[in-house]
Amino acid sequence: MGKVLHGKVISPTRIERGHENARKKVYAEGRFGASLRGIRIAPNKMRLVVDLIRDLPVERAREVLRYSSKRAAYYVDRVLLSALGNADSKSEGRVGAEDLVVAAAYCDEGNRFRRFKSGPMGRARPIIRRTCHITVVLGEKPEEKANGSEKAKKAQKAAK
Repeated sequence: MGKVLHGKVISPTRIERGHENARKKVYAEGRFGASLRGIRIAPNKMRLVVDLIRDLPVERAREVLRYSSKRAAYYVDRVLLSALGNADSKSEGRVGAEDLVVAAAYCDEGNRFRRFKSGPMGRARPIIRRTCHITVVLGEKPEEKANGSEKAKKAQKAAK
């Protein structure tokens, strides 16, 4: 398959074609993603929102983001929509929103903008404005056979 790099793999088809120096990283088969870089929100604020949608179905994740009061929810929703569009185009319409789950969602720290504000006695006080990068990866839903058997076992125990 290839070497795994933060949810991505080095494309084996490019290596087969003789592009050994140009090692393009792509998502594994059945995974689709999108990212947005350089957002002017601190990463710790963004992570609060990203943690809400991880492992949820896409439709439920959009509902959670729509009714969230955080400013970061708007950006995460845009990236989620972009990943959904990428899934539709890459799979040529075979995969829809009802078939996908937010497999991975993470926020990395971006550049820091350093500004200075005047302090006491002629000194300068630093102000650090943080940025972040969001990545949302969608994957197909796991098999629900295991969940069905667990529910059946719980129902049998409750009946006893």
